[in-house]
Amino acid sequence: MPHRQFDALANDGFREDPYPVLAAMREHHPVYALSPGLIESWHIFRYDDVRHVLLSPDLFSSDRSLQGSGDIADANLGFLFNNMISATGDKHRRLRMIGNRVFMAKAIESFRPAVQKVVDERMAFALGVDTFDLVEDFAAEITVAMICAVLGLPRSDMPMIRKWTAVLGENSGAVTWLPEIDPATVETGRRAGIEMTDYFRKFLSERRSKGHEGDLLTAFETVEVEGQRLTEDEVLSMAMLLLLAGNETTTNLITNFVRLLDAFPEQAHLLRRGDLPVSGAVEETLRMRNSIRNVDRFALQDVTMHGQTIPKGALVVVWLTAANCDPAVFDDPDSFRPDRQPNRHLAFGQGAHMCLGSALARMETQIAADAILSRTARIDLPEPPHLGRNANFDNVTRQIARFSPCR
Repeated sequence: MPHRQFDALANDGFREDPYPVLAAMREHHPVYALSPGLIESWHIFRYDDVRHVLLSPDLFSSDRSLQGSGDIADANLGFLFNNMISATGDKHRRLRMIGNRVFMAKAIESFRPAVQKVVDERMAFALGVDTFDLVEDFAAEITVAMICAVLGLPRSDMPMIRKWTAVLGENSGAVTWLPEIDPATVETGRRAGIEMTDYFRKFLSERRSKGHEGDLLTAFETVEVEGQRLTEDEVLSMAMLLLLAGNETTTNLITNFVRLLDAFPEQAHLLRRGDLPVSGAVEETLRMRNSIRNVDRFALQDVTMHGQTIPKGALVVVWLTAANCDPAVFDDPDSFRPDRQPNRHLAFGQGAHMCLGSALARMETQIAADAILSRTARIDLPEPPHLGRNANFDNVTRQIARFSPCR
């Protein structure tokens, strides 16, 4: 049975290729109760159902405090979510209004030269060597450098930042799948979270004494909506949210774009010729290989879907990846079609908690995609990828690549 293979942390087959399993779950088990882990969870796979959950905060809450406290919350990295991801009600409305003010299109566009500069640097490197690691030598260099520019962080701190985000990503969603808490893993995650928090507290203190402007941290500290500003703890939380959400996810997105070019050479050829839109290729990458495969909610009351009753308080896991390949919504969903219109994917979520940094992620990936397509004649991936150990994310930790320049 397909559901026997459905495990994001313990099943190697699912980790290597989750798509057939997710398709079978979507067709035969649209709402599925699972309890191999520390707490029971309910999983949602079909597009309309996933969208309904995301658009119904009165039924399904993002408040991480509902998972309780103690070891289970620590194992699920609950201490890192005192921000918009977890906030609800008036607090979320206030944080979101401030976030929207900071992430105005003009502000995001002002970072375009910084993105272009680092992409040009990485392309020069990639075209100047025989092979390189697409993840760490290319995609991560672009996204971490960009996050440093956006937040005003020293670029010399990039290796440390990359280490923290890699550690914290490994344990995400662990309580859904693991039958017992691994104390070493929990402690590693907790330590990384503490180190990152201490780093930002010190950084924010030092920058206030020196004065700073032109980055999003400054904007978060100074912007005022309805006579209110963010508290120091809220600024700190926003900074860590941007660091986590904007680093690993966009690294995966750029990497997956290249992997899709390799998997669909005919479309890659048409993109290079200008016969297909590059922006559409970015959207198809988001649809087919979105970095975050699922997100959590908590049922605020008993909810019945497809004959199954999800009990009040239950952890609800909505599978964006499964929804984005739902044939009821997307024609020929397993094909990479940059000219797909409309493309109503859910890669950035939906509703009040739709990803605040979506415009920035799109811009970074679009600039990288334009550079790759215009400056390479061919891409080769001569070795199999090294997969991340957590299939809640669509990521690889290492992918050897070769970029052949245009002649």
